[in-house]
Order: sequence, then structure tokens, then C-alpha cells
Amino acid sequence: MNLPDPTPENSPPEPRVPHAELKATALLLAIAALICAFVVYVMAARGVFEETQDLVLLADDSEGVIPGMNLTFSGFPIGRVRRVELAADGTVRILIDVLRKDAQWLRSTSIFTMERSLVGETKIRAFSGILTDPLLPAGAERTVLRGDANEQIPQVMAAMRSLLENLQKMTAEDSALNTSLGGLQSVTERMRGPHGALAGLLGSEDNAKKLVSVLDRTNSLLDKADKRLFSPGGVMDESQAAITQLHGMLREARDSLKKVDALLVDAQVIAANTKGATADLVSLRSEVERSLRKTTQLIEEINRKWPFARDTEIKLP
Repeated sequence: MNLPDPTPENSPPEPRVPHAELKATALLLAIAALICAFVVYVMAARGVFEETQDLVLLADDSEGVIPGMNLTFSGFPIGRVRRVELAADGTVRILIDVLRKDAQWLRSTSIFTMERSLVGETKIRAFSGILTDPLLPAGAERTVLRGDANEQIPQVMAAMRSLLENLQKMTAEDSALNTSLGGLQSVTERMRGPHGALAGLLGSEDNAKKLVSVLDRTNSLLDKADKRLFSPGGVMDESQAAITQLHGMLREARDSLKKVDALLVDAQVIAANTKGATADLVSLRSEVERSLRKTTQLIEEINRKWPFARDTEIKLP
């Protein structure tokens, strides 16, 4: 069965766009130009066409480091990781392109760190403490300091485990801390008694009472001794009078001895007057003996009145 032609034979021909192929080619070229311009703009925005200098960071592990990562200074990107490679000695070489205009922030004393956090990507940072130091030369190699939070977790867990074990030992029933607290509690209970801290220091109320009694008796004896020694008409006054009298008698004895010396000189000079000088010596000797006898009596009287010549030892209970 033959189907009829849907297009009628007498239908008008479709209109043709003039120069359609040329316009399509121009459109494709325009789109390609836009794409190229966009790519150039993005590359220029990312600093592809800016002048850079090389920086090599040495690390022992490249985990988390990928090409295109930023090198930041004070939070601003100043460089970008170009390539990561493994050296012959097993160290990791991180090649970074640093912008020329931002290379002024890198000094010979700058420090570079690579930080890995528990959440987030790895960050490479530069720190320059003294901006007056010489600039970092192009192609310089510096060792990067790693700060990995994941590596510190086992150390933190070990420290926490040790801390918990020590805490358990401290809170055990037979621990030294509980023993000390028990002793402190007993001392505190003793300090609540009538004698307060004295009973806590001496160990019991009986010992505190004995000490207080001894102190009271000592104070009483000291009061009596004070009255005996320093009261008007007491031992000190009598002793002072006796000492004054003793000084007088010693003065008399000294005068007598001076007379003896003078008579001896006369005896040596005047030999003819020997008999008279001998008589004078006999009388003077009697006078000296009398003075010495008075001195002896006074010393005996002082010894009898002086309170410390007796047995005054205080015996404590």
C-alpha cells in the first residue's frame, strides 16, 4: 500500500538564511574567544602571569599537601604549591611559587609551619618575627615545622590514663591522702575542746591541762621572785646598801695600804728611825686587819641575803 506524500506538491519552498554558514562560524569563534578570555581572566586573577620566585620547604611527610595549596602570611595567600616531590634521601620537597610583590614578607629568619587539624584541610603558614632581617633569597630551602593534632591524640590519651590512675590511687581507702585527712580530722576534733589548738598540738586535753598548770605555777613563782627582789626594802635594796658599804670599807683598806707603802719608803730611806717605823707598822697592820675583818663580815652578810645563793631550782611536773 502506497502512502500519500504528506507534502503537497504545490507547497511553497522554505526560506533560506543568507550566509548561514558564515554566521555559524562567527558565532563559534565568538564563543571560543569568550572562553579563552574567561580562562585568561581566571589565570590572571589567580596570579598565573605575575612574577614569582621559588621556595622549597622540606618535610618528612606530605600527607594533606596537594598542588594548588596556598602559603599564607597573617591569613593572606602569598604563594602557591606548584609541585610535591620525593627527594633521594627520603625527605619531601614542597615547591612553592611565591609572588614577587609578596616576597617582602619572607625574611631569612622566617619560620614555616604545616598544620593538620582534626577537621579541615592542611595549612602551610609563614611567620616573620623581625621584618628588618634580610630578605629570603629566591630558591631558598627551609625546613617546615609540623603540627599534627592527630599525632597528639595518643599522647593526650596516655596522659589522661595516667591522671585517672593517679586519681584512683589518691582516692583509695588506704591511700596516703585519706590517712592524712583522717589525722587532720582527729586534730580538728581535739581543737574543738576547751583548750583549742593547744590540745590539738599536744595530743590530748590532759596534756594541755598539765601545760597550763605548769605555766600558771611558773608565773606565780616569777611574781613572787619579782616581789622579793624588786619590791621596796627587798633583796635588791639590801644588796645595794651592802655593796655601798663594801665600797667604803674597800676604800679604807686601800688608804691603809697606801699608808703602808709610804711607811716602807720611809723605812728604807731613814734607817735610824727603824724602831719608830716598826711601831707605826704594827698599828697600821692592826688597822688593815680590822678593815679586812669588816670586809669579810660584809661579804658573809651579802651571801646570806643574796637570793640566788640558795637552791632556787624550779621543778616542773
